[in-house]
Amino acid sequence: MTCIGRHTIHLAIIAAAVSGATGTRAATLTTAPYGTTQDGRPVNLYTMTTTRGLSVQFISYGGRLTRILAPDRRGHAADILLGFPTLADYEAKGGGHAFYFGALVGRYANRIAHGRFTLEGHEYTLPINNPPNSLHGGTKGFDTLLWNVEPVTTSGQAVSARLSLTSPDGDQGFPGTLHVTVTYALSDDNALSLQYEA
Repeated sequence: MTCIGRHTIHLAIIAAAVSGATGTRAATLTTAPYGTTQDGRPVNLYTMTTTRGLSVQFISYGGRLTRILAPDRRGHAADILLGFPTLADYEAKGGGHAFYFGALVGRYANRIAHGRFTLEGHEYTLPINNPPNSLHGGTKGFDTLLWNVEPVTTSGQAVSARLSLTSPDGDQGFPGTLHVTVTYALSDDNALSLQYEA
């Protein structure tokens, strides 16, 4: 069974108005080590920054947004995103337990009653991680996986990164192989958008 169709969702997250000149600098995307998961997988931290002072950070573990530094009208930046300070915190408090701060979830966002659904006459059973339901893709949903991250060509004051993964047939009980791509884009007017495609 394969994914039927292709769906793209655009979600505008934030637009911060900042006064002052933008200068001639270009938007940037940088990479740095963020730590190692409990099972030994290296995790990277990505920082996208505009010339107007907005900075967005995310990690490859769960594709999680970890920090958004947004300037106010006077240019003073503050972190406006709820999250945890370390990778160990994200592993311990996320992953189907309670918190999904900044995470890309899936295959399904929200709850599936009693962890069961029927598709084309076949009933599928999913892990119960929010009794009596299955929440956000199960105990090992997309929020616990390492996403592949590739930079997208920066254009002037805009910057973006493409995150991708493949969920094999039977993953967490879901049928069909699913290829997922999420693009994080930070525009020259300080708008962060997420584009999902599967």
